[in-house]
Amino acid sequence: MIDPDAELVRNAGAGDAQAASALVRRHLPRMVALGRRMLNDAAEAEDVAQEVFLRVWREAPRWKPGAAKFETWMHRVALNLCYDRLRRRREKSDPDAGL
Repeated sequence: MIDPDAELVRNAGAGDAQAASALVRRHLPRMVALGRRMLNDAAEAEDVAQEVFLRVWREAPRWKPGAAKFETWMHRVALNLCYDRLRRRREKSDPDAGL
């Protein structure tokens, strides 16, 4: 199956601002929704979505279309960022939890 985002990711990784903008328009709502579901905080969800796209742009040149669909890869990046934030919240609220 051909990944509909493959060409956009390749172009965005090469510095094409229009391709990057198209990917943001296509995927931003899902990234924000995922962050809201996991974090229960709209502002943090927006922050996570921004960080997802920053990481994706940095890694886009190394993304291999056959290894995973772009959307799946981006979803995993978002999940990991949300888990990091939840972990930090827990550590902040209970500093002795890690002992």
